[in-house]
Amino acid sequence: MSWTLAVVLSLWSILVTVDLVSMPQGLLARPLVAGTVAGMLAGDTTAGLLVGAVLELYALDVLPIGAARYPDYGAAAVSAAAAAALTPAAPTLAVAGIIGLPLAILGGWTLHVHRRRTAQSIHRRLERVAAGDARAIWELQRNGLARDGIRGVLLGAVGLGVIFLAMAFPWDAFPEMGLVGKATVAGGIAASLGGALRSGGAGARRRWLAVGLATGLLLVLGR
Repeated sequence: MSWTLAVVLSLWSILVTVDLVSMPQGLLARPLVAGTVAGMLAGDTTAGLLVGAVLELYALDVLPIGAARYPDYGAAAVSAAAAAALTPAAPTLAVAGIIGLPLAILGGWTLHVHRRRTAQSIHRRLERVAAGDARAIWELQRNGLARDGIRGVLLGAVGLGVIFLAMAFPWDAFPEMGLVGKATVAGGIAASLGGALRSGGAGARRRWLAVGLATGLLLVLGR
C-alpha cells in the first residue's frame, strides 16, 4: 500500500467518523457507503461493496436514539473494506467479521467517551449557556467537532495498522477461513431480522413486515 493511498484512506475514515456525530451527517458513515468507497479507493470496489453490505446487516440492528450505546461501523467498514481489497488471498466475508466487527466495537467505545466528554463540557458552561452566552455555545460546538475529529484520526490510525497486519497475515495457511465468513453473514442476517422485528412493532406494521419478507424471499428463490 502506497503512502498516498494510506493518506487518502485516513482522510476518508476521518470524514466518515465525523459524519456520524458532528457533520455533515450525509449517511457517509453507513457501512455500505463507507465500505464501497474504501474498496474503490483501494482498487477493488466489489470487495468493498461486499464488506460494506455485510456490516450494513449488523448496522440495521442499531437504533441510535437517546443515550443508546452501539458500535460505530463507519471507520470499521473503511478499514475492513480496504483490507479485503488489498489482500486478494483473504476471504472477503471473513475479513468483514474478523476486522470489521471488532473495530466497530472499538469505534462504539470511542463514541461513548466522546459523548461523556461533551456532557462534561456542557456542565462546565451550563450557567453561561443558560444566560444565552453565544461564545459558550460556539466553544461547545468547536470543541465537540475537534474531539470528534481526533476520534476519527485515532480510528483511522488503528485501521491502517490493522490493514498492514491483514496484508502480512498468512491467509492461505487457514483454508477453513471461509466458515468464518459464512458465520459472519449468518450473524448479520440474524441481527437485521431482529432489528426489523423490533422496529416493526405490532399489528399492521408487523403484517406489512411479513409481506415484505415474503416478497423478498420469493424474489430470491425465483431467480
